[in-house]
Amino acid sequence: MDIVARWYGSAHDSRIFNESALKLKFEGGQFHGRLLGDSGYACTPYLFTPVLRPRSRKEVRYNAMHVRTRNSVERCFGVLKSRFRCLQTGFRNSLENIKLYIVALAILHNIAIIFNEEEFPVEEEVVEEQELQPIQAVGQGAAVRAAFIEENF
Repeated sequence: MDIVARWYGSAHDSRIFNESALKLKFEGGQFHGRLLGDSGYACTPYLFTPVLRPRSRKEVRYNAMHVRTRNSVERCFGVLKSRFRCLQTGFRNSLENIKLYIVALAILHNIAIIFNEEEFPVEEEVVEEQELQPIQAVGQGAAVRAAFIEENF
């Protein structure tokens, strides 16, 4: 739906999201629903993060479901990297070309999904979270998340 390939090296997902068109569309009310992020994101009414210190069974269940759902999303990245190994091994080209390659490979991946092309076996990958200070959920995002947890868990 939205791919951003701007930064050389490593940038945390939250930085990329904060500068994306997707975030603007959620904030502008063009999209409805929920996104899931790790504790490096700010909790908002449309982007839910884990409860840092769960105090109820509902919050514990919410966190468990949050992890399961995020793992399925991470698996999608694994499928993409398995289909195009160069995304794992890296490129040896100019940054401008690499950004184009990444976007082109994402488009080809989506076309392969539409046409039910065979998936390659996904190697189990240990996803290392970047060391970030967890962001405590406050304000409207925390209130919307709490109401969601109370109603659904």
